[in-house]
Amino acid sequence: MVTIRQIAKEAGVSKSTVSRYLNDGYVSEDTAEKIKTVIDKYNFVPNKFARTLKSDKSNFIGVIIPRIDSPSAMSMLDGIDRTARANGFQILISNTDLEVGREIESIYSLVQNKVAGIILIATEITPEHLEAQESLSVPILFIGQNHDSVYSVNHDNYLAGKTLAENLLPFGHKDVTYVGVSEHDQSVGVERKKGVVETFKKSGITVTEVESTFRTKDNYYLALDLLKESTSTLYIAATDNMAMGFYRAAHDLGLVVGKDISIAGFGGYAFSEFLTPPLTTMDFHHELVGETAAFNLFERIAGKSIARETTIAVTYLKRKSVI
Repeated sequence: MVTIRQIAKEAGVSKSTVSRYLNDGYVSEDTAEKIKTVIDKYNFVPNKFARTLKSDKSNFIGVIIPRIDSPSAMSMLDGIDRTARANGFQILISNTDLEVGREIESIYSLVQNKVAGIILIATEITPEHLEAQESLSVPILFIGQNHDSVYSVNHDNYLAGKTLAENLLPFGHKDVTYVGVSEHDQSVGVERKKGVVETFKKSGITVTEVESTFRTKDNYYLALDLLKESTSTLYIAATDNMAMGFYRAAHDLGLVVGKDISIAGFGGYAFSEFLTPPLTTMDFHHELVGETAAFNLFERIAGKSIARETTIAVTYLKRKSVI
């Protein structure tokens, strides 16, 4: 592998001159041409990460995700990466496997690696998150959770729950179960659930609340028991991923979704329209969330002013899983 030392030797210049050239510093036209000739000869591609560690300017941003197997996180990553590349940045990804402690560790680790900024797809915002943000000079932007002290991109989860419930009410279900997640998650565990429950309650329908996790497998096993015992005709899952677990359990129990029981979700994940029948859900436009978060972060990196909270609209998708 060719090195900067070798390039400098063949070009007849110092290593520092080659480094200055690679980092867009000033070198004379003649010197630049000599260096470029050697670089082209070997098809040399500089190690951008190593250059970042040695300089004060970084073209990397950190992205902290809750789970690698999360369709929403992957869609957001797609939007973040596309926007990052368009603005001359690359991303470093840290997976936390839904552990808040690992989120905090990842923040400090990414800063040590001299990223220009961090996007955190958060499950909650704790005092430790706020302390990290206050003690570090690197701008941090949160996706999925709001707080007065942070910059965030999120959805109006209460409105999303309310909108889904309003669209499901005309189907006439009187026995409804909502499958949610821990209330440590303010956006999904509290606001989204509240939008559903309060809307049904206003129409005189009491919703049975069941707590689960985001994982499809956990919801599959939950549903195997729940569908045997419950009299509910409509099940609303906090995410499409969770709803998919109920689909599989229904199939294994000989129940037909969209006929024997109705199921709805949140997210608008790509796979949801390919389930049988296609899943009724709220589309959260996750790629747009990622693009918006990246754009806002780059504005902050550039020292520009942005809104503390950016809200992305959601869309109701009427399909065949609710009758």
